This record gives sequence, C-alpha cells and structure tokens, in this order.
Amino acid sequence: MRNLILSAAFAAALLLSACTNVAKFDYQAAPGTLAKLREPGSATKSVAVMPFMDQRGIVSSDPAQAASAHDVGDHGSFFLGFIPLMPFGYVEKTQPENSEDFVSLGRFHFDVQNDLAAAAMASLKSSGLFSNVVKANNAAQAANADYIWRGSVTSTFYRGRMFSYGITYCFSHILWIVGIPYGSSTNELGVKFELVDRASGDVVWDYSYFNSDYLNHWIYARVGKDVSIYPRLMKEAMNGALYKLAQDMPDL
Repeated sequence: MRNLILSAAFAAALLLSACTNVAKFDYQAAPGTLAKLREPGSATKSVAVMPFMDQRGIVSSDPAQAASAHDVGDHGSFFLGFIPLMPFGYVEKTQPENSEDFVSLGRFHFDVQNDLAAAAMASLKSSGLFSNVVKANNAAQAANADYIWRGSVTSTFYRGRMFSYGITYCFSHILWIVGIPYGSSTNELGVKFELVDRASGDVVWDYSYFNSDYLNHWIYARVGKDVSIYPRLMKEAMNGALYKLAQDMPDL
C-alpha cells in the first residue's frame, strides 16, 4: 500500500509540475529557414500586414478543414489515466492560449492575431518580394502601401496525451523512468492568406494551408515543448505561400 501511495504521488507530482512551465510563440526559434526569393532592393511594391482575423470555431468551406473541424472549447482530462485499463488521459483545446493544463506546460502565451502577423512580416521581409513591409492596424495605416497582406486563422487545435498504458499512472511511471514516452502533443494549424490591392480593395491572390504534427515527451526530454510545433507549421505555411506567390505573380 505504501508503494502504491508513493507511485500515485509521483504521477500527481509530474502532472502538477507542468503548471510551472510557460511557453510562447517563438517564430525565430522554429527550425527551417525563411524563404529568400529575390535579391534585396530588386522589388518595387510595398505591402502592409494587418492583424490576423481569428476564425477558429467557424465552419470552413474548405473540405479539408471542414472534415477535421473540432468542437469548440476544452475537452478531456489527464486524470482519466488513473482509471484502470485506460491507455491515457488527454486534453483537447481549440484555443490553447486560453487555458492551462498541457502535458508539460502550465500556460501558452500566444496572441494569435498579432504573433502570426509578426511572423508573416518576418517571412515577407526575408523573401525580398516587396520593397517595404510594414505593420498596419487599420486601413489608414496602410494608406501608403501598394498591397495589404491579410491573414485568417481557422485552427490552432491542440491535443495532449499522458500515457498510462492501461495500468494507471500508479504503475506506468515505472515505464517512464526506463525511457518509455510518457506523453505526446499534437499541434494543428489552419491559416489562409490574401493579397489585396489596396487601391481597389480587390483580392488579387490567396493561399490556404492546413497541417498538423506531433511529438512525444519523455521525462528526460522535450519537457515544455508541447506547443513548439506551431511556429514551424507557420514557417512552412509562409514559405509555401511565398513560393506560390512568386510563381503566380512574377511581375509583382
């Protein structure tokens, strides 16, 4: 009985220790390089980047995104892993920045509208496709730009699982200690980009991206990395968009 209590305490302590870890959306630290498509100084058109529109929870007309739509809000509990025969406890979040409780995190500092706009600006500057890239919070601040870069976010779904392997956390921690994964985190990103001719207000080009990936957690590695995939997905989205833009509008 004493060993069982100690085992349960160990698992509970691991769950609670995650509350002290905090992560932020860090685009610069994401693996991979930013697309460079033209020599600096060769572009002639300018672009203003608007804060992204948060459309999470809105049913998309894109079949790929609509097929993987998730119920809005938070669902599940890690404490399900204390139930015998349950393979894991889990949580799911459509807006992960609005709640606590991840596999190895307490909070995710993520300003969806402005962090993704800043990421887009970094990629646009690196690409060389525009002579000047500025931030514009409204139409008046974009008055001197040739184009407006407009983005919308359709998904930042997060799923976290803490593995109990059907033997509850009271015993599965023995497997964790010898190197078996104790959890996993899935990050999903859905975004759409539009290039708008500022003078006419017409959308002259658009690009949609939807992808997800996951990583496993060990008690010895990837602690605090629960949301580290989002910046990489955004970098993939921007690189793909800018390569396509350069092909579709070579005279930009």
